[in-house]
Amino acid sequence: MVALARGGDTSAYEALVRRHQSVAQRAAWLVTGSAEDAADATQEGFVKAWQALARFREGAEFRPWLLRIVVNTARNRRRSAWRF
Repeated sequence: MVALARGGDTSAYEALVRRHQSVAQRAAWLVTGSAEDAADATQEGFVKAWQALARFREGAEFRPWLLRIVVNTARNRRRSAWRF
C-alpha cells in the first residue's frame, strides 16, 4: 500500500489514512489534551506525510514514521498556542 502511495496513488494513501487515523488521533490527543487540536494536528500530519512520502525509507515501518510526524505536528501546535 505504501509503495502505491509513494507512486502517487491517492486511493492507496486514503486507505493508509483510514487504517492509521484513529491511532494517530489518539497520539495527537495525548500531546495536545484537546480533541479539536488533536484532529487538526492529525489532519496536518497526514498532509505533511503525503508531501514527505518520497523521503520515506523503503522497507521501514509506516506507522512509526507517520506517528512521529503527527506527534511532532501536535507538539508544534501546542507550542504555538502557548505563545499567545
